[in-house]
Amino acid sequence: MIGIVRYLKGYVKIKVWGYSPERFMNLCTNRHIVLWGVAGCNGCYTMYLGLSDFFALRDIVRKTKTRVAVLERHGLPFLMRDVRKRKMFAAGIGFCFFFLLLMSRFIWAIQLEGNLLVTDDELYNFLAAQGVDYGVPKSSLKLEELEAAIREEFSQVTWTSACLDGTRITIQIKENDLPTSQERKQEAQKYEEGADMVALQSGVVASILTRAGVPQVKEGDAVEKGTVLVSGLVPVKNDDGTVREWLRKVADADIMIQCEEEVSLTQQLAYQYKNYTGREKTYHFFSLGGRRYRFPPGRCGFVSFDEVVEENRLRLFGQIDLPVETGTISCREYLPVDAMYDEQNAAALLNSRLEKIICQMEEKGVQIIQKDVKIVRKANALVMQGKLTVLEEAVSLQSIGEMETDALTP
Repeated sequence: MIGIVRYLKGYVKIKVWGYSPERFMNLCTNRHIVLWGVAGCNGCYTMYLGLSDFFALRDIVRKTKTRVAVLERHGLPFLMRDVRKRKMFAAGIGFCFFFLLLMSRFIWAIQLEGNLLVTDDELYNFLAAQGVDYGVPKSSLKLEELEAAIREEFSQVTWTSACLDGTRITIQIKENDLPTSQERKQEAQKYEEGADMVALQSGVVASILTRAGVPQVKEGDAVEKGTVLVSGLVPVKNDDGTVREWLRKVADADIMIQCEEEVSLTQQLAYQYKNYTGREKTYHFFSLGGRRYRFPPGRCGFVSFDEVVEENRLRLFGQIDLPVETGTISCREYLPVDAMYDEQNAAALLNSRLEKIICQMEEKGVQIIQKDVKIVRKANALVMQGKLTVLEEAVSLQSIGEMETDALTP
């Protein structure tokens, strides 16, 4: 802020030398003349002071028998003096400010934060379908409606926030790592005529807790894929125990099924790795309208290489994002080298891949009860085969079928 005020008022850099430059600075301080950037060398001093204070130095210079010379001029007063001589330049500045004011009324940057399960591409495509894209007017955005639309479209999203910062819109979301129950509640709203809960995997029912509907299995029963676990047809009985009518409900229950997941992973012993030569070429670029322009133009000349891109979006005054990006592209040459894993390292890679699969399953709420896998060599590869015994909520909703309705009609 101080720098802006100084620029608007104007300031100069001066050189002071002579009989007593130190006394010169003391008198300036006594008369409340602010000096900054003071530097001395061989009895001479350079410093900055405001333009209005510069005209008050005559009496101080005479008393201290020093000499003063102006080295640099900075600030708006000097700029305006030069602008008055160049009318086209002044018109260009006015047009530039008008252009920036006009462009600040549009969205030029979209930032996503917090999304893991929902990819960036999915969110960008959804935002574009909602009319949120580069170059749209900020006045056309309805942030509360946009937040509600995101929560409705993506069941994994439990909280969202959309806010404007200059020409940038920031979408912040929080996701539910275990969305199964929430998805089932939203899915239940689609079945107006009732629904059964069926098994998605063959296995053994480990536990069942029914909240709505009539259970068709009990703990310990073996079930096949597609078996009705909880029926959505609820009987209403007469006093004599006969069924008067059937009510259609959406079955709801917590059911865990113990089942087996097949595992089959292959790791080739032969592989290639990149041997970087140390040769590298760097290009500068700028992007405008989705098209990238590179300098100097042309190909890097390497047969095999990796590209490392560093880019920055231009932003004025920390608030206005422009549709222009600049950066560098580094091309790093490498030579592909053929190599072979020994069986111990290949087996370690297979075990690492299996652990990643298990971690992904556990993140979805699947419990791993037992691992039964083995590694065998086949030709030039190691193969991991076996099964995982897991405990999971492998159920879904299904419309009540006509055959089931006919069979149960009183």
